[in-house]
Amino acid sequence: MIRLATATIVALHLVLLAASLGDYRVSVDSAYHVALARQYGERGAFWWDDIHYAPAHRPNLQGPAVHVAVGALGRLLGGSGDDYVRANAIVGLVGWLAAVLTLAHFARREGGDRAALLAVAAFTGSAFASGSFSINLPSGWLFVVTPWAIDAFLGGRLFAATLLTTLACYTHLGGFLTAPFGLALAALLPNDAPPGRGPRFAALLLVGTGVALLTAPYWIHFLRGLPWYVGRKGDSAWMIEPLLLALWLAGLAAAVRARRTFLVAWGLAPLAWLLQDASRFLLQGTLAGAALGGVAIAGWLENARRPLVTRAATVLLVLVATLFPLGPPALGAELLWLVARFPRMLDWDELRRVAAALPPAVDEGRIVHGYAVYVPSGLAAWRRIEGERGHWVEVQPQPDPAFDIPAGDKVYALALPPDDETLQALAVRGRLRVHGGGAWMTVLTLADAPPLGDARAELAATLARDGGWIADHCEHNAMGDVAQLVLDPSLLERRRAVRAACRTRVARIQLALLETCHALQDADPGHAKTCRAGARALGWMSAIVADEATLDFRTPAAHQRMRDDMRRVAALAAAGEVPEAALTATLDAYLGEIRGGLLPAQRAPLPGAQAPPATRDPAR
Repeated sequence: MIRLATATIVALHLVLLAASLGDYRVSVDSAYHVALARQYGERGAFWWDDIHYAPAHRPNLQGPAVHVAVGALGRLLGGSGDDYVRANAIVGLVGWLAAVLTLAHFARREGGDRAALLAVAAFTGSAFASGSFSINLPSGWLFVVTPWAIDAFLGGRLFAATLLTTLACYTHLGGFLTAPFGLALAALLPNDAPPGRGPRFAALLLVGTGVALLTAPYWIHFLRGLPWYVGRKGDSAWMIEPLLLALWLAGLAAAVRARRTFLVAWGLAPLAWLLQDASRFLLQGTLAGAALGGVAIAGWLENARRPLVTRAATVLLVLVATLFPLGPPALGAELLWLVARFPRMLDWDELRRVAAALPPAVDEGRIVHGYAVYVPSGLAAWRRIEGERGHWVEVQPQPDPAFDIPAGDKVYALALPPDDETLQALAVRGRLRVHGGGAWMTVLTLADAPPLGDARAELAATLARDGGWIADHCEHNAMGDVAQLVLDPSLLERRRAVRAACRTRVARIQLALLETCHALQDADPGHAKTCRAGARALGWMSAIVADEATLDFRTPAAHQRMRDDMRRVAALAAAGEVPEAALTATLDAYLGEIRGGLLPAQRAPLPGAQAPPATRDPAR
């Protein structure tokens, strides 16, 4: 009966996930991973990332294993952009299933069927943790492979331990910390292996040597790419699973007391992620936490020696974990996606249409500027492009020559609908050319630079009009009450419309500022460079206020301060000023990444102006 219950829970979630394969829920990081997967599918290898951070580009230091798998499957499916997107969805679903089966196997082995049921229910019931594996973050596979590597090491299967640890390293850069750290813990913990298997330190040295040799192509490439590695983290929202974290702590304490070597090593191995990405540690390390908690609680229930209480408590815990897991329930998230496709981290249909609208100049190397860092990655699923800046800001050229490229020399994909009246008015006046786009994104290029006075006047008028609207109407871009969205689909439509309107208003300001940067280029290139950084910041701001990839990236208080600041900016503009300094201060306060000013007297260049989102599921 317990095994049947476990299988039923897994089947329920699996069916809901599989039902969405035609339009699969992904992370914002998926744009980047699909772009890289396509390169592996077409080239076979991809040592140098010539998609992002044009024109200098950068070495590709990402672990290749998952990208190779998606690339090979995408090529097998047909090799179009849609095929690579579909392949990513399939590999994501397989990754989720691999995580669940790994969890069930080890929890059952260490604590019996009841432990497996409790562990699976807790993990599959938690939306953030479970979702971070189903959306195919490469790091998820690392957390799946690591316990198998530890188990092989403790069982004396050193060849298998070597191969599995090697796979963990090729899956994600964090594998060089997590899996070897887990093996080192297994070697240090009390030796409860059967006699005759030799000392674990000797085994650790043997496995470590093998892993070092097998991963040499990757770590040598990484060391050669160190000048590009800045270690900078991107903009993100933390996702906490209270129930799984509580299970992790309780299970780890029980495993330490009982000297359960495998469980302790698995439970502590993710600690290495505190050096890599603490938010990912709290999110995906919970796979081990679910196992440890399930084993501990099952043991306590069995020791109670009261069958009726044990059964009742098990049913109650499974129901709580599935329906009310102290955080967003995965069941609700999976149903919400099927019903309303919310939250849509990436709009693949929109990206496909925007990619088709890119002019031939991009095929000849003209740089594409996306309003958010994930836009060029998403376009690269369909078109061979070179994008300004990009995803995974940990690796980038220093300094980045993209900052010196004039505004008029790029192709833009901005968060403006092609039929936007402000955009069309500029096109009619010959100030820009609209190449097409989708429903809410436009591909455009700037024409001849306008007179600086005209550009500044238009910027002031745009700030007065659209900045005032933002101050009065722009809603906080938060997840909100998911239950209400399920019960009232019209509420979701309304909030999407209001937030899209806010995004459009910010994008209008970005376009007006780009026109000003364009006008400044010949007379004052230094100021034009600083101006362009402000325009990049406005692009990221347009993503934060409306994109469902950036839900909860800012607190309600920060959002309200931004609205108040925009009201002051709009008032200054309405009074006849060109409040560039006030706009810079607003962006600085809201984004936390802007330095320097936009006025000629404040020439300090802005360092990058934007940081990318990691996944709620990130990854990024």
